[in-house]
Amino acid sequence: MHLCRIPGYCSSCLLVKPDCSRKCIVMLTESHLILEFEDGDGLDEGDNASHQKKLRDSLHDDEVQDFDQKMLTNKAMRPKAIRWNISEASHIYLRRYRLRDSALELFFIPSAGSQSGGTAFFAGSRSLFLDFGCGTFGNTRRDDAANALMRRAPMQTVKQWPDRSGQFLHDELKKITKAWSQGAISNFDYLSSLNCLSGRSYNDICQYPVFPWTLSNFISDNIPDLTDKDNYRDLSKPIGALNEERLAEVIERFETFDDPSIPPFMYGSHYSTSAGVVLHFLLRLHPYSSLHRQLQSGHFDVADRLFSSIQRSWEMCTGRSAAEVKELTPEFYCNPAFLRNKNELKLGTMQEGEVVNDVALPPWANESPEKFVEVMRMALESDIVSDMLPSWIDLIFGYKQQGKHAIEAHNVFFYLTYYGSVDVASIEDEGLRKATECQIAHFGQCPMQLFYRPHTKKRDRSKFHGRQTLSETLSLYDSSQSNKDLPFMGSPMSYWVHLAAPPPGPHAPLVSIRLTLSDRCLAVDSKGVFHFFRWAWKAEAVDEDSEEEGGESKETPPHDAYRDKGCFVAQRELMSFRTIPCLPYTPISSNDARHATICMSKTLFSNRTLLLVLSDGDGKGSLAMQLVDPVKGAIKGEVIVPSAHSDYVSSIDMDPIGTAAGQGGVGGELAVVGSADGSMTMWRFISSHYWPLRPRLRMTGHSGSKVHGVAISSALGICASISSQKCCLFDVGNGAMIRAMSPPAAACRDHLGSNLFDDDETAQVTTFANTSAFCLSVLGYVVVVCSTKLIRGDETLDEVFSIELITLEGIHVGSKLLEPDRGIPNKLFSSVDGRAVFVCAGQGASVCLISSVRPLSFVDEWRLTEDDGDGNTLAQQAIHDIDFGPTISRPVVAAAGCSDGSLRMHALPGISKWSNENQRNIVTSAVGSVLALPAQTVKNAIGGVAGFGSRFVGLGKEIGKEAFTVVKEREGFFGRKR
Repeated sequence: MHLCRIPGYCSSCLLVKPDCSRKCIVMLTESHLILEFEDGDGLDEGDNASHQKKLRDSLHDDEVQDFDQKMLTNKAMRPKAIRWNISEASHIYLRRYRLRDSALELFFIPSAGSQSGGTAFFAGSRSLFLDFGCGTFGNTRRDDAANALMRRAPMQTVKQWPDRSGQFLHDELKKITKAWSQGAISNFDYLSSLNCLSGRSYNDICQYPVFPWTLSNFISDNIPDLTDKDNYRDLSKPIGALNEERLAEVIERFETFDDPSIPPFMYGSHYSTSAGVVLHFLLRLHPYSSLHRQLQSGHFDVADRLFSSIQRSWEMCTGRSAAEVKELTPEFYCNPAFLRNKNELKLGTMQEGEVVNDVALPPWANESPEKFVEVMRMALESDIVSDMLPSWIDLIFGYKQQGKHAIEAHNVFFYLTYYGSVDVASIEDEGLRKATECQIAHFGQCPMQLFYRPHTKKRDRSKFHGRQTLSETLSLYDSSQSNKDLPFMGSPMSYWVHLAAPPPGPHAPLVSIRLTLSDRCLAVDSKGVFHFFRWAWKAEAVDEDSEEEGGESKETPPHDAYRDKGCFVAQRELMSFRTIPCLPYTPISSNDARHATICMSKTLFSNRTLLLVLSDGDGKGSLAMQLVDPVKGAIKGEVIVPSAHSDYVSSIDMDPIGTAAGQGGVGGELAVVGSADGSMTMWRFISSHYWPLRPRLRMTGHSGSKVHGVAISSALGICASISSQKCCLFDVGNGAMIRAMSPPAAACRDHLGSNLFDDDETAQVTTFANTSAFCLSVLGYVVVVCSTKLIRGDETLDEVFSIELITLEGIHVGSKLLEPDRGIPNKLFSSVDGRAVFVCAGQGASVCLISSVRPLSFVDEWRLTEDDGDGNTLAQQAIHDIDFGPTISRPVVAAAGCSDGSLRMHALPGISKWSNENQRNIVTSAVGSVLALPAQTVKNAIGGVAGFGSRFVGLGKEIGKEAFTVVKEREGFFGRKR
């Protein structure tokens, strides 16, 4: 038997990066992509080399030796080759480079162990941009390399095949445009997707993603009213046409321009250039600060020309200067770090004597870059911008980019900014060819045209009747925050169900839960025992023809948070088993107060049937892995990896990657494991691969102190760990520590009483609390629990606990005092979009806003009721874990594990529609089969009617009627199948 082997591939190319480009040889084996660099110093085409030579010649003799030694060190540290596993590829796109079809870009899933993993918060370090040269030969080599890569890549990889590129773009645009118009994705995500599909890349600063100016009010003292259109820029016009006087001048120049070799144009500059836009706005960030200095012969530009003020930049872009037509970069809407001079760069002094340091922000930002970026993001997501955004897309990516429509829209730029305007490879004069390439590279390039007809409008948000995100359910994007329905506190009794633990008690608390499939819930208590639940939502039948008195319809308004009418049908599944399904180890000694350390995957493994469960293996540092079947209630596999740590496992967190996270690439999960020995390990679980028997990364940084909690975000590409004195951030690519943060010093000073601080013997001690409650927000925040004590000598006078909000840059944003009677939080759960955090503690789970404008302000609360109806007090209960499902992005049900071993479930808006759509086919086929069978067979088939979540035994009704009867829960239990 002969195995079919894929032939190897080898070609020369150019690795394009923001800081520098390097010539290399790309080699493809059956499983790996290898880049072997040709140059010895890592510099391309002499640009950086000539700059370094000039810099060396300008130094004194005593400085030359140090300079040479530094260059030799940098050269030794520069990698000579990089290897990537092709099975980790998530996206492969065809790209343009210098307006020629000769490049491709590859993206990889966060792999936890890539040799080239960077230290950035975003995924730019996990992508490759390769150019294969100019002319027809470069295009052919690019297509050959793309075909060779795509044949080796997994089937889950998103691939833009060269011979099907047009159809690929059409299908992708149709999909994302439909999702945006229906409100499934945000304006920011939609613009990011359009930039990606049009060829814009973070790796090539000459084709950096472009975003629009949205707000126009940068002078008011208060945050602009985001419902007032006067506070916005007119997105139907290009930035150069907003000033009427400038517009008249550019129209006149366009109409009178007469050059036989150059077509007429309106603007000599461009809205997105490497030097004028990217290096201008991002000069405070690495590597853009270094690139800016290289462009200015080793120094920063004149201070008056640097980016120093938001208001000044807006006035310049909307003034009379024809050279200032800048649009924005994505950082204005997602990354406040570019506004702060944290690297303490010497940017100079302006003529007025003002030292250029941090960017001057509008008065309404209160000198907070985080607040400025958040308000800009809120403006971008507003209904006003959503209504105008299609017009701006027509200008940048659509039918008004070129041709007569561009002339009518006053949107004509210099001809070398358009694709197809010149064939650089056909220019025989080498000097002219290099000059043309240089002008294309540094004076702007228009994105690929994606639309050839007017862009569709976004549907009115009030007309969205489907499932909502948690932020939409909680009205987090409503700036008014008034007269809103609270989905938890104000919900009717029919919206929740309480499944009590079977007698006798007391029972161990449910410390971990996971909603899975469409009707299952798996829970684990503090003693390590698995519990299985099944649920369904029985929606009330709506008579569409019914009318109220006076002829008005009874139709519920779409904005009503409680428009879903129905009730839960749920039960605790008591499976038949020989041994109780449980964790391999739990701390059960009398002097050990620890609960079981456990984390369950959000991804289903083994053909989407089994959940992966990670836990402490033996209390001595081992890691246990189990595959659990939530339907059959059985453990299908178990592995214990010994000595993963030198002390017991204290915390675990997991996050999906690849297709499991809704992206391309092989699906699976990344897991970070913290230990009492002060170390963390990173594990990767791929759904189609075997279990790993060793970690991919090992990280330290807590000086041996116990790690209380860990968190991981594959979207940010970082993981975090927390001990009593330190919070550490790590890159998931190579495990490098990005930042270490101490507890905020005066977080709770006002809560403890300032009069006590007058005593010199009284000290305030703030530490991170001894709890695993800890989470990351994809908006760039860390949410932690702090303990603040007043100590006089050896006596503790007072102690309070608080929730603290800290940015990834280490900036403390805000705090919220916790009520003493609620205890220390058991878990912090961040919503998918990072806008809210659920604080699971005593008496329930409160919802707080993750925001720099209103940090940790109260939003809603899922409070356990005072009485369950039978006189049993629930006031002292606590929620240990919370989950949302069946999908985390747009959930319709929430589940909470309680301290008395019970499970609480709560309906969310859209559950009736989801239930009907999900059960229609299943119920129809199941009930039809049931009614056609003999009575004895019917009795055994009732359990297969998945639409009702349980068997109904002993209710004294006929089978046919029973399948359609509204069955309400009785004591949390139903009859068991014999």
